[in-house]
Amino acid sequence: MTTHRAAAAVLALALIGTVNPPRTQAQAPAQKPAAPEPAPRWPDGRINLGASKDQKGYWEIRPGLGGFPRAADVPFQDWSRALYQYRTSTADLYPPLVGCKPAGGPGFFNAPGFEVVDVPELKSVFLLNIAGPHSWRVVYVDGRAHPPRENLRPTFFGHSIGRWEGDTLIIDSIGFNEKQWLAGSFPHTEGLHLTERISRPNLRTFVYEATIDDPGAYTKPWTARWTINEKSASSWIAGGEMFEYICQDSRE
Repeated sequence: MTTHRAAAAVLALALIGTVNPPRTQAQAPAQKPAAPEPAPRWPDGRINLGASKDQKGYWEIRPGLGGFPRAADVPFQDWSRALYQYRTSTADLYPPLVGCKPAGGPGFFNAPGFEVVDVPELKSVFLLNIAGPHSWRVVYVDGRAHPPRENLRPTFFGHSIGRWEGDTLIIDSIGFNEKQWLAGSFPHTEGLHLTERISRPNLRTFVYEATIDDPGAYTKPWTARWTINEKSASSWIAGGEMFEYICQDSRE
């Protein structure tokens, strides 16, 4: 009797499975991600690193842009390492930028943001910083060379000349004073030779690389690099316009 009942139960389950087969969820066809919007270009095809007539916007910076190597990987000289360690171990010691002083090179790109204004008629590229003392940098792309170092007056931004290699703007700068810190707490001397590379692979991506060559502070050149894109906290603010941001000096 038990055997007959078990067989009947198995047969019933088999029939139920045949009449009402288990439902399977239809698989939606995979969709390819949308291609990134292309970066704006000038009529001659050259890349535009900033806003254009048809694509207004600016680059917004949020804390944590980073891009610098670990201190252990930076080729300090003994004195520059000691100064870096002192700066980073003292809680109430802040970079000059916090006191509304200009910052050149990597330190220029700070919150809340910046804009790149390319003026072909002047053969110059202007980097405009919303933060700090509302400062700007001029990059000459007219083919000129640097003046002799002995003729340069050391400044916060140095003397910058630029050239294009494909879609990459290369900025070569010398003539810095020693009143600023490189982004973070890294020291430098007046012998600093800074090479920056800026590119824009698509509308919302900005790639920055800086090579620090300063024999007075480091044993060999070294590089910092960061990228703004759709996944980063910093971003391209499409349709946005640069706004007023007041830097107040708290030091009395």
